[in-house]
Amino acid sequence: MNRPDNMLAYDEMDLKLGIKSSLPHVKSTLALAILLWECADRPAELVYAAQHGDKVILTDELKQWVFDYLSEICEDEQIDYNSLIAKINENQLFKSQMEALMVAFELVWKLAKVSFVEENKAASAERTGGIRYPKKLLYSVNADIIHSVIESHHDAYIRVLMSWIGFRVDIDPECDSILTYLFTALSEGAVFKMTDGSRGVVFNQNSLYCKALETNQPVDVNGDDEAKGSLRILKSLLSDGLNPYLQYSGGRVTTAERRAKDLEAYQMRVDTFLRLSATKVVGLEDPKGDDGGLEQDNLEGVRVSGGTNVLLYGVPGAGKSWTIAHEYCNDERRMERLVFHPDYTYSDFIGQILPSVSEGMVSYSFMPGPFTSLLRKAYLNPETEYFLLIEEINRGNAPAIFGEVFQLLDRKTEIKETGDDGYPIGTSEYGITNANIAGIVYGNPSHKVRIPSNMSIIGTMNTSDQNVFTLDTAFQRRWDMRMIENSFNGVSPAFAGHAILDTQVTWRVFCTAINNIILEKNVRLTSAEDKRLGTYFVHLRDLIYDANADNDQLGEFERAKAKRNNSRFPEKVLKYLWDDAFKFSREDVFDVGQYNSLEAVIKKFVQERGNARFSVFKDTVYDALTSPDLQED
Repeated sequence: MNRPDNMLAYDEMDLKLGIKSSLPHVKSTLALAILLWECADRPAELVYAAQHGDKVILTDELKQWVFDYLSEICEDEQIDYNSLIAKINENQLFKSQMEALMVAFELVWKLAKVSFVEENKAASAERTGGIRYPKKLLYSVNADIIHSVIESHHDAYIRVLMSWIGFRVDIDPECDSILTYLFTALSEGAVFKMTDGSRGVVFNQNSLYCKALETNQPVDVNGDDEAKGSLRILKSLLSDGLNPYLQYSGGRVTTAERRAKDLEAYQMRVDTFLRLSATKVVGLEDPKGDDGGLEQDNLEGVRVSGGTNVLLYGVPGAGKSWTIAHEYCNDERRMERLVFHPDYTYSDFIGQILPSVSEGMVSYSFMPGPFTSLLRKAYLNPETEYFLLIEEINRGNAPAIFGEVFQLLDRKTEIKETGDDGYPIGTSEYGITNANIAGIVYGNPSHKVRIPSNMSIIGTMNTSDQNVFTLDTAFQRRWDMRMIENSFNGVSPAFAGHAILDTQVTWRVFCTAINNIILEKNVRLTSAEDKRLGTYFVHLRDLIYDANADNDQLGEFERAKAKRNNSRFPEKVLKYLWDDAFKFSREDVFDVGQYNSLEAVIKKFVQERGNARFSVFKDTVYDALTSPDLQED
């Protein structure tokens, strides 16, 4: 039986109490480290800095990721690309010495291990000369803790991080406060040292809480000598307001007036945390006894049942992804999301054997794909539901991608009175032999592989996709087919009833009228209904009119940006109608006598104002769109 080894005995950490380098604006530095991690899709290791003369700046790859990730906020707050990158490059994450970053990230917040990209370079290499070298961050699970908070109100917390970095953006004060408390909690294990006369005093923030509560007097953290190591970071975090329980001025710490009543209870919680953190593992050399954990054979007894395979289908924009988020799962921690395409393979999906080099030796091992990784999570966490989401499932050769896993899609539907196999409803009805998957999931290559009952597979497909792979009957019968109705029922009135740019025609009216024409004019085509516009074919931002396009007081760049904003709707919707829905009958809807090319249609729509934009359509269509009887209140 495959069992874990004894826990690792980690090396003691050097507290670096004698380092003299400082880290001003530590709040901004921490915020940027988290923001870059989020922008890079939360990797274990992130190379964030590249050489630029004697300085280091953001890598080119991260520049693009950051801009793409923050594009909507930057657009709202009118932050252009150059200003965004320039502000980031001025951050202490790039300007401070390596050792100061190490003290903050490794010893105070335990957020990440900091190292040079050139790993043989000494940590002290930046002490003299003013040169900075490319660095990387190896993040700890504390980053995951911060991420779990950010995900609860994503845009709001990203805005807080941006404000900490120094951008002028609107923020939610409550989110700002929560993030501050979180960073305070993560710093409670930090140790500081100061000189008191002829003796050295090693203390933590709990020491400050206790002394402040005991004496009701300011507590001096200047000491009798120059501040070094983490004490410099303590002064920086207090100056930046990263401990809401304490006030700091001139090297003296007092209890924050607004938090005085809360500090006593908080200090007791910190004390309990520190005592638990100091727990020693007894009997490490001879681990015996029952830890009370679940045996593998008992997992099925507590496993969530009801796992299924669901295939959501409908016209483009009908709301398939919206349905997944609102009716199945919207928790990224319990999901694997992937997209099938013509080059996607079984190896991408299940996993493959790849080489790795360690100490000069090449070895080969199976690297799990998203299916196998999620299968393992679901198997080992029986009381949690997991979802494998496959977008555009018919754009890849699905039967070939699934391979023998295809057999696992048959699910158990009932508990038999006699001869039952003991698995919950929703488990794969049949097991398959796959040593690679079994080794990863069960730790036993001979174990039969099944999809557990707490793992569901949700696929989506657009019925308008006629030129991609078809799903044969044998494959489809293993799924619960669910058509997503193309209807405005349940759609937010603020979206459905929003006018298209500066016109009086709402999205609901336009979409309904055009869809009726599609069904009427293309009645001879079997796929006519699949050509309809989905209710979510556009986003709200595609409908909003940017009046800056007509503002002569603005610069050329700002006006050009506004014009691009106003062209989203025609570039998306009119292009679809011209190139797809009415590809063979454009004269049924467009005024092709005057506008005989897509370029002419879009140009006319963009240049006109108000309802005149719809003059690109035939008179009958124009009348159908602009009739007062159809307009909504």
